[in-house]
Amino acid sequence: MEKRSMYIKKFEEKLVEYNEKLAKMEAKVAEAQGDMKAEYLSQIESLENTRNDFLAKYGELKDSSEHAWSDVKAGTEKAWHELSDSIEKAVSHFK
Repeated sequence: MEKRSMYIKKFEEKLVEYNEKLAKMEAKVAEAQGDMKAEYLSQIESLENTRNDFLAKYGELKDSSEHAWSDVKAGTEKAWHELSDSIEKAVSHFK
């Protein structure tokens, strides 16, 4: 149980970091104009969709039984890596 709890806590901490980065990007959108604003909004929408996909997998992980969580773990990690890669690309583009 401890290993599962620590694993879930790790994702909760990462989500806090992710949401902070997303908030910074949203603030930059307010400063952008024209085509750049439209591009930023499109990227943020894409990131939100990727985050929602991850949250669905994360929810499955949290709701899984002690015995089944390792089966759900792989899908959750894949969704996290997609989200993490997307956010890092977007952050570098927003600079």
